[in-house]
Amino acid sequence: MFERQYRTYAKLLLVADVTAVLPALYVAYQSRALLAGSIQASLGGFLNPELLPFNDYLFYQLVFLPVWVMVLGLTQRYSDLLHQPFQILAGRLFNFFLITGSTMGLATYALKLQISRPIFFLFFLLTITILALNRMILIWVLRSRNISEHNQIRILVVGTGRKAQRVGEVLEDSAKWGYRIIGYVASDENQDDTQGLNVLGSTGDLPRLLEETVIDEVIFCGPKMKDMEAVDEILCLCAELGIKTRVTTDLLPVSGTKVSLEFLDNLPLITFSSSPEHNLSIVLKRILDFVVASVSLILLSPLMFVTALLIKFTSPGPIFYTQIRCGLFGREFGLTKFRTMIDGAEDKLWEIKHLNEMDGPVFKMRDDPRVTPLGKYLRRTSIDELPQLWNVIRGEMSIVGPRAPLVEEVGHYSIKQRRRLSVRPGITCLWQVSGRNEISFQKWMDMDLEYIDNWSVWLDLQIILKTIPAVLSGKGAR
Repeated sequence: MFERQYRTYAKLLLVADVTAVLPALYVAYQSRALLAGSIQASLGGFLNPELLPFNDYLFYQLVFLPVWVMVLGLTQRYSDLLHQPFQILAGRLFNFFLITGSTMGLATYALKLQISRPIFFLFFLLTITILALNRMILIWVLRSRNISEHNQIRILVVGTGRKAQRVGEVLEDSAKWGYRIIGYVASDENQDDTQGLNVLGSTGDLPRLLEETVIDEVIFCGPKMKDMEAVDEILCLCAELGIKTRVTTDLLPVSGTKVSLEFLDNLPLITFSSSPEHNLSIVLKRILDFVVASVSLILLSPLMFVTALLIKFTSPGPIFYTQIRCGLFGREFGLTKFRTMIDGAEDKLWEIKHLNEMDGPVFKMRDDPRVTPLGKYLRRTSIDELPQLWNVIRGEMSIVGPRAPLVEEVGHYSIKQRRRLSVRPGITCLWQVSGRNEISFQKWMDMDLEYIDNWSVWLDLQIILKTIPAVLSGKGAR
């Protein structure tokens, strides 16, 4: 796993471990309160006759928190935590339990603090349980990238020499975290042994491969190329497409992209990116996407059920309509909506295509005869897009992001416009809250690129808040 990404996950795990004390303490306290009334007489002096207020226990825990964090860092060693088998992790948790339990127990005895013994022991039992669950959840989330190819990180290695093969070996060892090598590219004058490597072509084929193949990252591993200007052109092309590139330290072309140092195992790589790194924010965005989509599906399920019934009984055909769209770096997926058109509407598109009211490769028509009466209302209120919440849960889409284009639309994109595929498509976006179909195609593309260049979690929240009045007004909807 790349070092910067690993540090991001390690920081998240540390924060989750530290905050585990609060739910553990609260549950332990409430459990002790329930015990006090039911079995006080039978247990006698084991339960303190007087249960201190919860705020007192919270104050004690906050006083011990610095020691808690220090022991966590010493025993858990977050620097290599994800590289260890679970039995090692269990041993570290046991050591943490012994050290913190002994330290806090001695401090409680020395300072003569009136702390309930059941709360003390139950608190530690719950804490260790939560810490173990934190590790299991993190490992499951990272390995779940392999559940679907849509969530894997697809990497193209440029080079076939010893260093390139070493990079390939490390990435194959990291396949459990979702990394996948889609192939190698040989230099035009390559003399290396390529037996056993999936060679997709030579460096001259790179522009074609970058445009026709789903690629998330490109790693240049040499050998040194004679034409450094050609290498810089390829890096610029990757930047325009939004594809992250990494270069071994013996090949250092100049490019206008942002540069940072990264490590893959012990291999140093120079990383070129056309946008700032937001590792922690991206993880937070995915968590928010999953939580918001899951809660929304539950809360809106009655509305979706009624909508499904209305569609079924007002026009013949299926309730849902699934269309193949392009997602992250051109990954194709089935985008699901409530059906708003007559059954077989795609076959009738050629009859009205000359009436397109939108410039560019996108077809939009204000009074499309294929749209059903109910469909017009669903489109105006954006209710037809609610099933896309399931696409968000699957990781194919985000709550906020550029609109997912049709495959044939992407074929008409310029190189600059293809960079909008460098992020997951969303249900809502700047286009959605700025007039939608009243905006020209070029302005639409520019707004998507502006969103990518200035992205932050705060910007996503602003767009979500603006989406509500935009949907209620129905401005620009067709």
